[in-house]
Formats: sequence, structure tokens, C-alpha cells
Amino acid sequence: MNLSRPLLFTNSPALSRLLGAILLVAALAIPLHASPLSGTFDGVGTLTPTGTPGIYIQNFTGDGTDTTFGAFDIAGMSTVDFSHPPNFVIESGTVTLTFSTGMLFGTTSGEGTGNGTGMGTFQGDYLITGGTGPFDGFTGDDLAVTGTIVRTSPTTETVTASYASVPEPSTLALLATGMLGLGLRRWRWRS
Repeated sequence: MNLSRPLLFTNSPALSRLLGAILLVAALAIPLHASPLSGTFDGVGTLTPTGTPGIYIQNFTGDGTDTTFGAFDIAGMSTVDFSHPPNFVIESGTVTLTFSTGMLFGTTSGEGTGNGTGMGTFQGDYLITGGTGPFDGFTGDDLAVTGTIVRTSPTTETVTASYASVPEPSTLALLATGMLGLGLRRWRWRS
């Protein structure tokens, strides 16, 4: 037996058990549905005054394309606070993405800045709270959304946006642990 190398790296059954344990931890930490979501959408928003100056209810409809799951229709409703120009806040939103095979449901929030001439940019979050069909069990996934808004009348606007999955902290931690383990193994192997 070679005493210059740790027993783990010369003993195949021990290495197999370690790899099996790592895979088990990965299976528990990473959801099976961890397919990345990313794509674009556009549509029209209608603003309805709430009675509080600068606060509106926005109803939004449109369509888009996800790079993994294909075409979808999008519908949502949120409260938009324009009372502190040029900044605005999007809160208490709900959004549904309807694909040919199923639906995703979620909540939205965000913020943006207008340019004073009827245009603005925004960034926000879309937190998935459920789904149907192939999206059954999708909960807690977070999408980062960025886009532009163009005012087309006092109560209507067009929205163009893109979105992408935000890596989960457990996924990043697992990746960092794996990289550390590979580095340690290489270091020990050279020693």
C-alpha cells in the first residue's frame, strides 16, 4: 500500500461511497426541476387610478418565448407607485405564464426610473409560487426581470422585458464545495 497518498484516493470503495454521499446531498439540495428559465416577453399595460395620487393598478397582457419551454402568454396585475418621480415602485404583483403544456404562477415586485418623456427602465423579481403540467412543483424559483416601459397614452403603456433564473444559494454553495474538494484532491495528489 502506498502510504504517501491518503487511503481514500487509493481505496476505490471508499471513493465510491464518498461520491455517492455527494450525489445524495446534491439531490437533496438541488430541485429536480432546476431547468433554467430565461427568455423575453412584451405586451400592453393598462393603468387604472386607485384614488391615491400617483398610485395605479396595472393590468398587463402579452406574449413571450422561453428558451427552454417555448412560447407562452403572460397576464398580470400589480400596483405601481409613480408618486416619487422619476422613480417608481412595482409591488403586490401576480403573474401567470401560460404555455401550451402548463402554467407558472408567481408574484412580482420591482423598481424603475422614468426619463420624464414617457419612457422608463425597470428591474424586478418574479418568484414562482406554483405551476401545472411540467411545472408542477416549481416553487421558490426566482427570476430576475429587466425591461423598458413606453407610455402610449395617459393610461396605457407597452412593456418589453427579458428574464433569467437566479441561481439558488444552495446550488452556489454546492458548486463552491465541489470546486474546493477538487482543488484539495489535486493538492493532496501532488503532495
